[in-house]
Amino acid sequence: MRRDHALQDETRLRFLGPRAAPPEGLATVAVDLADFFALVKTIGRDEALLMLVVRALRQRTGLLTVKVHDLAWILRVPNRRVIRWLDRLTRERLVVYHIEDFWGADTVAVELPEREMQAFAPRVHRDLPSSWIVQVLPLVGRTSFTVFLFFHASEQADDEIHLDRIVEAAQLRGRWHARVHLVRLRRASLLVRDPQDGDVFIVSDPPPPGRFARLRLRFRSIPYLRFWLVQAILGLLLAGIVLAALVLSSHISPLRP
Repeated sequence: MRRDHALQDETRLRFLGPRAAPPEGLATVAVDLADFFALVKTIGRDEALLMLVVRALRQRTGLLTVKVHDLAWILRVPNRRVIRWLDRLTRERLVVYHIEDFWGADTVAVELPEREMQAFAPRVHRDLPSSWIVQVLPLVGRTSFTVFLFFHASEQADDEIHLDRIVEAAQLRGRWHARVHLVRLRRASLLVRDPQDGDVFIVSDPPPPGRFARLRLRFRSIPYLRFWLVQAILGLLLAGIVLAALVLSSHISPLRP
């Protein structure tokens, strides 16, 4: 009987050496918001957001792979729609992707080629926390998050932001559409009243998600959750139809000659 239970024949040795302390701070993604809204106008709001999500997840995961479902649940769309948007970005030469085998699993290798930025004045550079992409975007939705980014892009402007500017920048369907998303941003505490002027709203950093919000995020990130829910609903409807048919057949008396 061996006494050295810790050391076995195939036990590996790992030698520790001095290393620098990891840097503190938030993981951020550098975004030119002026260029982002130019992409919203030229290729579409959803496709521009997909590029932002890809860049943010690449920043958070490093060299790890990102599943299509990771993009889909954040953007609140099915996987097929993400692939369709990815194909649109490929046709516009904004993304290059190739399907390859990575340790026995089909993996899409995505590259973001450098492109010549057009001259937008003024340029608006922001370091957005990547946590906004995985915590705020899935809760408020794509359009409301785009309007939220527009307010961040307009922070340096001293004049008031008119609804028509929001409609044009976020590619909305009209002023009523802009008002709907302003209400959603207020409910999410992303727009708050100015303490000095109650008639003015100012943009605010997202508050930490509460317990219910984290539960929603957790359920949204489960793969095939929508498919399971649809199957469960169809199963309940079918069971209800069968049960109703049995109840009706039991109350119908047989015909006598």
